[in-house]
Amino acid sequence: MNKIYKIDNVMKYFYEISQIPRMSGKEEKIADYIEKFAQKKNLKYIRDIYNNIIIIKEASALSKSNESIILQCHMDMICEKEKNSNHNFEKDPLKIYIDGDFIKAKKTTLGADNGIGIAIILAILDSNYLIHPRIEAIFTVQEETTMEGSRKIDVRNLRGNKMICLDNMREEELVIGCAGAKVFDYEVLGNKRLVDKTYELVKIEMSGFIGGHSGKDISKDRGNPIKEMGELLLKLSKEHGIYIKDIMGGEKANVIPRECYSKLYIKAEKYKDVKKEIQIYNKSLKNKIQNNNENINVTINLIDENDKESFDMNTTKKIIDIINSIPNGVYYEDKNNNPLVSLNMGKVVVKDNNIKLLFSIRSNRIEKEEQLINKFNYIVDKYNIKKKVSTLSGYEHKEKSEFVGKCKSIYKQCFKKNPKVIDMHICLEAGFFGEKIPNLDFIAIAPDILDAHSPKERCSISSLKRIYNYIIVILQNL
Repeated sequence: MNKIYKIDNVMKYFYEISQIPRMSGKEEKIADYIEKFAQKKNLKYIRDIYNNIIIIKEASALSKSNESIILQCHMDMICEKEKNSNHNFEKDPLKIYIDGDFIKAKKTTLGADNGIGIAIILAILDSNYLIHPRIEAIFTVQEETTMEGSRKIDVRNLRGNKMICLDNMREEELVIGCAGAKVFDYEVLGNKRLVDKTYELVKIEMSGFIGGHSGKDISKDRGNPIKEMGELLLKLSKEHGIYIKDIMGGEKANVIPRECYSKLYIKAEKYKDVKKEIQIYNKSLKNKIQNNNENINVTINLIDENDKESFDMNTTKKIIDIINSIPNGVYYEDKNNNPLVSLNMGKVVVKDNNIKLLFSIRSNRIEKEEQLINKFNYIVDKYNIKKKVSTLSGYEHKEKSEFVGKCKSIYKQCFKKNPKVIDMHICLEAGFFGEKIPNLDFIAIAPDILDAHSPKERCSISSLKRIYNYIIVILQNL
């Protein structure tokens, strides 16, 4: 790497966008910010009715390339916070700070996924001294939820078919393909009953799981409190007879949950026995989950609520059976233990008389995905489950690509080593762009972003410097 380009502007833009709330589906304010940037820099842009934005910057004077390059990222972020945080993601700015080599946020997700991508692209568009071909910068909405932005954006007027996506999390990786996904929304009708006075209401809580990204972290043995709660409830149901009043865990289909609780009615005389069993179970759970298990805790407490209503025995058994029947974690992997098909149970919640369950499957292998789905499809008919399934497209890389070859060569030049060229087990918007842009050539790169989709999310500053310079060298050599 010859000249080293400073990241002052990247850091400035990341700070500014971190002051703007940008939940999925509520990207108006961040879209306003990017639109004003384009206006201020006198750049051509298009903002569609969905709040997707495309900004065009013509080739620099010294560029000898006739090519157009697409730089792509998404505007929204995963909104997760610590239990004791009162942060309001709809109106509060993120409280970001620097801790050694890392950018972090206080008690919330950092939004480096994909805010760092936005900041890098804005810094490149802002520069007057970089050598680059024509740049077509795409900023999409709702990537973290429905991918409606990339589904619906109109790219027919773009010239480029080579894309650098800034939505990745590892400096060492050069991503050339990505998984597709299916998101399942199950709704199960339950029946309620009144519980007699011989029963007491208890609350069992599972907390301290590390959570994380359901694609990147699914193979890291972090545990899933919803699944663990399902196993515990099955044991208690068989040994003591219980009635579930409420159960809640997780936030989103694509986030590994960190907490789960259930409210149960148990026989009053059984409470002491159950409490002892929970204490034993707490120790066994820590032994079962070897990775980051020091904060995992299972507690049980008596609680008092006015109504004595719970789900009946049939519904209780139904909830337990459904949670235990759906697999979780890596289902199929390659010879290097990289996940190719996986499932994440992301959320369970009671709403009125219904139980809702959200989970997602990521897949780089369609035939293995179908095998996995067949393993639990029978419960839909068994329990008359009302379900919705949404599909996200994957991107299958080209076997021979001059663009990827050049990016690999420049990577070796910049980093003095070869990149790990991978099919990522994450759904990227390249799947939809591959369907819209003929002969799309694609890579995804980013600095090191650790524990994305959790309040522990952080971004390495030294890695950011290296990746920013790597992108600039690519642009100079197209």
